[in-house]
Amino acid sequence: MWEQNTEKLGVTGHRGCKAYMPENTLISFSESFRLGIDVLEFDVQMTRDGVLVIMHDAMVDRTTDGTGAVAFKTLAEIKALDAGVKFGYPGVRVPTMDETLQLIVDEASPNLHLNVEIKDQTPIVVDKTMEALRRYGLVERSVIASFDAQTLLYVQDFYPEIKTQGQPPVYMTRYDERVLDRMYGMGVPVNGKLLPTDEDIFALVKFANDRGIEAWGYHADSREAAIRCMQFGFTNITANDPHDLIAYLDEIGRRVGH
Repeated sequence: MWEQNTEKLGVTGHRGCKAYMPENTLISFSESFRLGIDVLEFDVQMTRDGVLVIMHDAMVDRTTDGTGAVAFKTLAEIKALDAGVKFGYPGVRVPTMDETLQLIVDEASPNLHLNVEIKDQTPIVVDKTMEALRRYGLVERSVIASFDAQTLLYVQDFYPEIKTQGQPPVYMTRYDERVLDRMYGMGVPVNGKLLPTDEDIFALVKFANDRGIEAWGYHADSREAAIRCMQFGFTNITANDPHDLIAYLDEIGRRVGH
């Protein structure tokens, strides 16, 4: 999956199936496995008592029935929250890293790859993430992602065995151009609040490819969006709703491994 193939595209499930399931939850991940995604993307935070949990935001307010910062709550307090009730799935809980990786081992295809985004940008979270990936035998199938250059430099310096994915320089915090030297993938927005023009997207793909970095597009959920992404030259597309994207790429024989 991680080997560059400009003729075929991989499909990444963004926080599972974010468009219609509670994001970053086990039921969302299971649904994305059922659809046959090539890569699962999820986000890592750490609780006050040092446990890795899967959540995008630093605050629990948007995705649960609670309030406050993940970093100020214990695991027990996080587990008491309902992560599904706002999305029509009451009773769903915030998963830990261990629960997520165990689910992957138990349910996902052995060909599934992982895009693990470090949201809590501290060395200890990177260390704990790597320890967990090693414990479940998933390092070779994983990429560590971040919008923060210093976090990626830490990964590159201390864990050279794992691939890293960053963003174009303009979107990265604490930017240091050295991060590009060992960056494997670069996320390029084609939809959402960071949306650049088509001319900008072509330029960013060229910027990445000229440095030996794969360009991965996000977020694209339709057949029309897939056609655009193929025109840009991406090798992977992140989707909030992977269903139509997978069906279309399979239909035209352009999906990685199919």
